[in-house]
Amino acid sequence: MPSDPGPMARRRQLGAALRQHRLDAHLSVREAAHALLCSPSKISRIETSQRKASLRDVRDLLNLYGITNEEYREQLMTLARESRESAWWRKYRLNPTLEKFVGLESSATKISDYQFGIVPGSLQSRDYAKAIIEPWVINDPEALAEAVEVRMTRQEFLDASGTTLHAVIDEAVLHRTVGGTDVMRGQIGKMIELAESGFVALQAIPFDAGAHLGMNSGFTVLQFEGPHMSDSPYPVADVVYLEDLGDGQWLDQPAEVKRYLGAFDRLRSTALPTIETIDFMKSFYRARLP
Repeated sequence: MPSDPGPMARRRQLGAALRQHRLDAHLSVREAAHALLCSPSKISRIETSQRKASLRDVRDLLNLYGITNEEYREQLMTLARESRESAWWRKYRLNPTLEKFVGLESSATKISDYQFGIVPGSLQSRDYAKAIIEPWVINDPEALAEAVEVRMTRQEFLDASGTTLHAVIDEAVLHRTVGGTDVMRGQIGKMIELAESGFVALQAIPFDAGAHLGMNSGFTVLQFEGPHMSDSPYPVADVVYLEDLGDGQWLDQPAEVKRYLGAFDRLRSTALPTIETIDFMKSFYRARLP
C-alpha cells in the first residue's frame, strides 16, 4: 500500500473534517463565511478540497466551530501543512482535473479501471500513450512530451506503491490500431508482461460475450482504505472518475460509487479470468500482429 496518502488525499481529509465540524456547529456555508469575513465560495472550496487551506484558515474555522481540544487541533493543523506539500507532479503543467486525478490515484489503495475504447492509462506503453495524447496537444511537442512523461511516472509510482490494480478491457481495445501495428505489438506485449508479473489483475471481455454494461463508456473507481488513512477520523471518500471531452466528471456520493463498483463486479464476471485473458491476448498477438 502507498506509505503516505499524499497532499491531495490530505486535503480531502481536512476538508471532510472541517465540513463535519461546520455541520455540528449548525452553521451554513454562508454563515461561516460571514463570520470570517470571506466569501462562501472559499469555505465551500476548502471543504471540497478544491482550494488549499492555510494554517490561519484552519485556526479561524476551528475557533468558529468551537473546537478546543489542542491535540486534535494540532492534528488538523498537521493535515493542513501536509496538504500544502509539493508532490512529484507539481513540476508539470497539469490542468486542475488531471492534477486532482493524479493526486488521488497516487493515494489510492485500490483502483478498478474499465475501458471500452483504449488501454487504461496505467497500462499504456510510452509509444501508445504518445499516440493517444497527440490529438489533444496538436503542434505542441513540449506539452506532448510532458504529458507522456507524466503518464509513465504515474505507472512507476503505482508499481512502487503496491496499489491494488484491477483492469477490465473490452476486446475492442485490442482491435483499434493506435499508432500503427508496431505500436500495438509493443502495447499488447506490455499488457501481457504486466499481467503475468502480477502488477495488474487484467481481464478482457471478448466480442462473443455479447452485450454488457460497459458498452457506452469507461470509468475508474479510486478507493482509499488501510492504516495510512486511519490517522484522521474523516477518511478520504472513494470516488468515480468519468473522462470526457471536457473536464471529466467526479462522483463521490456513496450510492454512486457503490453503483459503479457493482457494475465493475458484473463486468469482471462477464470478462475472461486473468489467466485466460493472457492466453487470449497472446493468441490475438500471434494471429493479428505477426
